[in-house]
Amino acid sequence: MLKINYVGRLFENTFKVEKHTHSTWEVVYYTSGKGYVEIGGEKIPFAENDIFVIPPNIPHTDYAKDGFRNYHYNLSEFEYNRTGYIKFRDDENKNFLRMITQLHYEFHLRRNNWTNIVNSICDVLTQYMISFTESFNKNEYVEKVINDIIYNFSDPDFDINEALDKTHLNKDYFRRLFVKHTGKTPLQFPTSKRITFAKQLLSTQKQTDMQICEIAWRCGFSNCYYFSRVFKKETGMSPKAWADSYANEKNIDTEHNEPIPTRYFTPQ
Repeated sequence: MLKINYVGRLFENTFKVEKHTHSTWEVVYYTSGKGYVEIGGEKIPFAENDIFVIPPNIPHTDYAKDGFRNYHYNLSEFEYNRTGYIKFRDDENKNFLRMITQLHYEFHLRRNNWTNIVNSICDVLTQYMISFTESFNKNEYVEKVINDIIYNFSDPDFDINEALDKTHLNKDYFRRLFVKHTGKTPLQFPTSKRITFAKQLLSTQKQTDMQICEIAWRCGFSNCYYFSRVFKKETGMSPKAWADSYANEKNIDTEHNEPIPTRYFTPQ
């Protein structure tokens, strides 16, 4: 069954949409403009990259003095325990916008197997909604530093201090703010991501024969010995011991596994 009833887009600058209702949930993504949405008598401001999820059978309208544009779609299925409207913002990489743009394209193209494609995109968008609404109250500066870390932690030349400098906040104050939202300091957070990634690579080492120094480099450590020291401090085991323990626990048979491509690597 198709989960999406309709996908539309306001291509031209629009100043007001008359008050109306839907029998289904409606999701609206504002791609430009700055104005107000009225939902059930409540007046809420909107701006570019804001997203609203509006419940069924509630009268709503939107308007802006200088006009606005948006994507919008109606959901026949929305399994989320909320009775009121939801407002949140897209992330700085505009991942939600990319998905809703693809949803609009696939819904109207209707290629072979289009209902499954549209439903799959709908599921991804719903998961984004849940993730974004749960993190909506996070500090914008913390979010930006987290995004910098996620995109750069595997780069050995990544300097967390450069990311902190971009916030233009006092470093002691920002450290407390970061700990409040993540439970880790700005220095601990990238280390945690690197060790988690290292565990993923070590869990396949018996199949890939990837060297420990190669794994260290891929996880953002330029020095193999430093990587081993940090890994042992975080896990209580050396990288080799951890990989051996994982292989024994999972009873991995390396002779009957498909080989995994690896990059040739010569430690500096």
